[in-house]
Amino acid sequence: MKTIKYFFLVSLTIGFIACESDDSDPAPDPTGGGNNDEVVATCNDGLQNGNETGVDCGGSCLPCDTTSFALFAITNTEDGSGILVPFEALPSGEVDISYSLNDGYQLASTRFSGLSHGNAINAPADTFGEAGVQKFVINADGAIEDGGFLPKGAASVGSGTIYGIASENKGYYSNHEVNPMAIQIFNPISMTRTGEVDCTSAMNEIVANMDTAASDRIVQMAVGGGFRLERDGKLFTQMFFEDENFEEVVDKTFVAVIDVASDTLDKVIEWPDFIRIGYYSCINCNYATIGDDNHIYLSNWIGNFTDPEGLNFRTLRIKSGETDFDTEWHIDGNVDFPNGENFFLGSTVLNGKMYVKMFTEKVDPSFAQLGEKIYSAYEIDLDTKTPRKLDDIPDAYWRSIHGPEIYEGKVYFIVENSELDDANDPNAGKYYYYSYDPMTDTSELAITFIGGQPQRLVQVQK
Repeated sequence: MKTIKYFFLVSLTIGFIACESDDSDPAPDPTGGGNNDEVVATCNDGLQNGNETGVDCGGSCLPCDTTSFALFAITNTEDGSGILVPFEALPSGEVDISYSLNDGYQLASTRFSGLSHGNAINAPADTFGEAGVQKFVINADGAIEDGGFLPKGAASVGSGTIYGIASENKGYYSNHEVNPMAIQIFNPISMTRTGEVDCTSAMNEIVANMDTAASDRIVQMAVGGGFRLERDGKLFTQMFFEDENFEEVVDKTFVAVIDVASDTLDKVIEWPDFIRIGYYSCINCNYATIGDDNHIYLSNWIGNFTDPEGLNFRTLRIKSGETDFDTEWHIDGNVDFPNGENFFLGSTVLNGKMYVKMFTEKVDPSFAQLGEKIYSAYEIDLDTKTPRKLDDIPDAYWRSIHGPEIYEGKVYFIVENSELDDANDPNAGKYYYYSYDPMTDTSELAITFIGGQPQRLVQVQK
């Protein structure tokens, strides 16, 4: 089991440590590059999916004629390198990525894709694969260009580069070389560090209240891993207390709640079971989302790798207007699902339904089923916790690590059902997005990509 664990840890972080740098974190800019720290109102003000839930333009809170799109795509499956390519509108039909190479931007790592905020796209690594916050913009000619970079140092405790944008000139990221028990603040316009939110005293208090047997095992602890969401002026992110094997020393989930206006820690909330919220180094897989109901949904399929429960699809919720866990509701795949389905991607929520990619059967600790074509699109009713397989979306392989996306009122699922090792297969080299329309309960093949493996579409303000 430890061999599997370290394979996953290494493979999930390799894209961020491929190119080391001696760059230190920039000194804080005392002015912050601006003087307006109000949170910009996007759909739900969410760092992860702020431009994705709404009604105008069918899934965007930006007018239809002012938005464009960009795609993170892998073009070399051997090393995960690829390209970020722009589109004037949401792509449809058959799209050959090679035609966009001149306007795109080559990246050493695209498996872990980025986020958009306003007219900028942020990625978790620069063009050489160095971990940090990389900003891209689409220029007047429609091409993607470099907008600045903040290095984050060595791999973070709990996960890789975790960041998010709260307002036009305030964002948050982690640099555990500077301070593992602090959230770093930066200006997204100037791409300069402006300060930090230090959580040291609160974390030391948590350790002081642990049993000695647990606290004595701690060799590293940090805040800011796994996920980072801002909603209604509060920032939510996970805290970690790990032993020498990168396992949590107590079976609890700790989430820090930070006030964005004052950049101070409000409190730490706890769930009595450890869930590694998010997907390690990937911040944009839709494991941590804000639904159209303004509730926060926090998911993953694993706690500690040594957890006797093993793999286990779990989702927690923080209701709209609240800053504590909803103790009356959570999803436990091993308990709530008829086949004990326990391995999934995503937790996108729309109209009282959660949309995920999930295996149709229980995945065992060997992960053997990850090589089978039994990965399917599901809709989960949030009231009954009942999963429903969307049968008109083809079963797929598990290749992309990104969950479903919502655009133009429809849910988009990446489907990789070609036999990529068979040169005679007419689908070889093609990847698909199927869209599901909740209003009509129908799905269709929406996009066929050629020349690259799609990882994530992002919506950008022109």
